[in-house]
Amino acid sequence: MRVNSKPRKLVHMHIDIWSDIACPWSYLGVRHMRQALASFPRKHEVTIRLHAYLLQPELDRLLDESEPDFMARTKGMSRAEVDEALLSISKLARQDGIEINWDQVKVAPTTNAHRLVGLAREVDIENDTTTGPDTLELRVNEALQRARFEYGMDVSHPETLINIAQDFDIEGGRVLAALESQETAGEVFSDFQIGVQMGVDAVPVFVFDQALIMQGTQPRIAFENALVTAWNHSNPEDPVEGPVADNE
Repeated sequence: MRVNSKPRKLVHMHIDIWSDIACPWSYLGVRHMRQALASFPRKHEVTIRLHAYLLQPELDRLLDESEPDFMARTKGMSRAEVDEALLSISKLARQDGIEINWDQVKVAPTTNAHRLVGLAREVDIENDTTTGPDTLELRVNEALQRARFEYGMDVSHPETLINIAQDFDIEGGRVLAALESQETAGEVFSDFQIGVQMGVDAVPVFVFDQALIMQGTQPRIAFENALVTAWNHSNPEDPVEGPVADNE
């Protein structure tokens, strides 16, 4: 048996996030959370666990249909109403330097993409890199959303997932094994079912130490305040001040 001689990192706060790769609000929300955590003074004592939530659980293949047309068809909205809604999202995304071309976004199931996020989490555990804002799990999740929303890539296709994984030094063989594994499929479905049982009907949802809940895409300052509030609630003997100013 191999013994890891490195001391385990202290964890004094845990955050669960339900999100979907196909959700632009999740893209922005998790990004803002990461930005807030980066300036949090105890960031290396905080873990974030991403949970899969499937906005379109019945979707089982890539559709030859644009995202706006798909939304108009499935949400009972006119194309004009959809375009107006997506324009507002695009404006918010642009503030983060994100350019979304909605007509190029591929409508495809996200189960495989969530499996890759789970594999990244597994690698984090192996490497003891499970705390802070820059875990492999969080970086791979953001890369998948960037691929979908900014580059118009099919995040359900194994080749796409292997290419993204290789950017993070994750071997293609491990990706294929994860995509073929019943266990990883079960983990994604279990996450989704837990979210449904919790009453989650829109993402993202952030749960701090099973005590404080935030929903939707919040600005960075809101997450900074939430981190301080949740930390001080869970660690009254070791409080932090905040929010922390951005010195960048």
